Amino acid sequence: MGEMIDIILVAVVVLVIVTAIYRVLPHRELGAKKPSLAFFPKYQHQVPHPGSDDETEQIMSSLGFKKRRSRGGVTEYSRGSVIGDLSIQLSKVKVVFHPVSNDMLPYTVEAAWVAAFDTGDHWQFTKELGDKLKSG
Repeated sequence: MGEMIDIILVAVVVLVIVTAIYRVLPHRELGAKKPSLAFFPKYQHQVPHPGSDDETEQIMSSLGFKKRRSRGGVTEYSRGSVIGDLSIQLSKVKVVFHPVSNDMLPYTVEAAWVAAFDTGDHWQFTKELGDKLKSG
C-alpha cells in the first residue's frame, strides 16, 4: 500500500513540475520548418491585421473556437477538451490575440493546460491560422 502511495505522489510531483515548466517557458517564434518533435510547444506569430476584430472572430468561430475573454486589447479563444487526445483537433488549445502593432496582429498558440511534446501539430496549426488570417 505504501509503495502505491509513493508512485502516486511521484506522478503528481512530475505533473506539477511539467505544468510549471510549460507555463513559465516563453513562446517561441514560428520557424520556417515544421519540427518533427517539439518539447513544450508554444508558438507566437504575427500577420497583417485582417481588417476588423469581427473578421478575426468569424475566422476563429469557423475553426471551432469560442471567445473566452477580451480585455485591454487582448482577446483569448479556446476550443477542444482537456481530456481530448494528442491531436491538435481534439486537445484543448488556447489562442491569444494581442493588440495590433504597426498593422500587424500578434498571436500565441498553446495547449490550454499542458503539452510536454508534440509532433509538429501546434506548429502546423499556428501556421495554418496565420495563413487563414492573411487571406481573410
